[in-house]
Amino acid sequence: MKKPLASSLLLSLLIFNLVSLQPCLAYSHQSAVKNVIILIGDGMGVAHVEITKLVYGHLNMEDFPVTGLELTDSLSGEVTDSAAAGTAIATGVKTYNGMISVTNVTGRITNVTTLLEVAQTLGKSTGLVTTTRITHATPAVFASHVPDRDMEDEIARQLILHRVNVLLGGGKKEFDEDTLKMAEDYGYNIVFTKEELEKAEGDFILGLFADSHIPYVLDRKPGDVGLLDMTKKAISVLERNPNGFFLMVEGGRIDHAAHENDIGSVVAETKEFDDVVGYILEYARKRGDTLVIVLADHETGGLAIGLTYGNAVNEKVIKGIKASTSRIASEIKVTGDIRGIFKKYADFEPTIEEIAYIKKALNSTDRYALQNAVVEIINRRVGVGFVSHKHTGAPVPLLAYGPGSENFGGFLHHVDTAKLMLFGRENTPITISGVSGIKGDITGDSEVDRRDAYITLMMLLGENVDNEAEKRVDMDRNGMIDLKDVLLILQES
Repeated sequence: MKKPLASSLLLSLLIFNLVSLQPCLAYSHQSAVKNVIILIGDGMGVAHVEITKLVYGHLNMEDFPVTGLELTDSLSGEVTDSAAAGTAIATGVKTYNGMISVTNVTGRITNVTTLLEVAQTLGKSTGLVTTTRITHATPAVFASHVPDRDMEDEIARQLILHRVNVLLGGGKKEFDEDTLKMAEDYGYNIVFTKEELEKAEGDFILGLFADSHIPYVLDRKPGDVGLLDMTKKAISVLERNPNGFFLMVEGGRIDHAAHENDIGSVVAETKEFDDVVGYILEYARKRGDTLVIVLADHETGGLAIGLTYGNAVNEKVIKGIKASTSRIASEIKVTGDIRGIFKKYADFEPTIEEIAYIKKALNSTDRYALQNAVVEIINRRVGVGFVSHKHTGAPVPLLAYGPGSENFGGFLHHVDTAKLMLFGRENTPITISGVSGIKGDITGDSEVDRRDAYITLMMLLGENVDNEAEKRVDMDRNGMIDLKDVLLILQES
């Protein structure tokens, strides 16, 4: 007789000790994982964190007891994008750049099950929060499946169809009338302003606070929604579920600022993200049943702190920046007042040489010349440099707190995140003793138990099914092994 899925996973999303098939010894049943919060600083490398600390002092990210690094490579190569990196984090499966929780290793596009979908199966509430469009790659990977990240209208539709309880971010332009009507029919309270968000009630909230991305921190107006505003609302809704919740919060515009090599915005966006990290960390400390994971999908820009040996970073210049470089460049172009705009937004007066450099950029046919000139002047004053305007393959920070957090230390890969959430670490080898024809039995002992699920998760996740052993654990017969197969094996156990 099959056991209910929730009970077969014990207290759900529980970190297992596979020797005794009990929760990790460091935590009792009463302190097992009930809630999971993943915080993703998009594009946030170690240097982004370091320079933010230099400017603002102690960061909340420093208070995590478990730290590590994660590799970010995708099937496309050493340099991932947010779609492939997010898919790896959300599903435990590598895919190609641009793909949203799908893969084509089977020779056709195949959906791969996400942690959010696992949480829903377990009766948990779910939420996605971001400063980018809610249909952007990182939030999209948790609750949609498309072969191309640019299919944002379809992603918008799927986010609603997936019945994610809380969806907060930008991206209003990606929701047409039909999708908004569908959201209303599904019971979503749809809000567009900070005031409406504060008053919003109900179990389903869709908040779209900008046509595209939410403005940079440095460019926001008093009435604009911030990442902390959205995070607090999300938790207030999700924590009402007695089964717990799964929440992903993304500081999405760290990446955009790094793409633009805009050090002022990099620091401001990272600081906002760290403020949210602090709020979540305090929340988890008070509860004792919440696992918090902080990481990045990839590094952006190849940020280097200090241009030459002994060249200290000028934190005062960074603190004096009051607008993004895109806004500074735009106002210079409109007004022609190079000296006045720099003084107003960067708190310093450019030299004669710097003014001449800006004037040359104003006459360039390159659409990015002016902003890049502004960036170069500010970055030289600050004492930082960027390798490029693109992603890099550098490892990214990994931080963990709460029950099961000890499993997340060390040098890992994004695909390990989902695996460790379900089973933790186990160094004791589990051997395959034989072959049986029983569906779900990979060990060959003619029984289906959690060891079969463990081996499937750790050894076969993401594999194209091309042998008899893999066929036995391809429970949904879709031609590849993913988290759904693991859950179905657990259901059989």
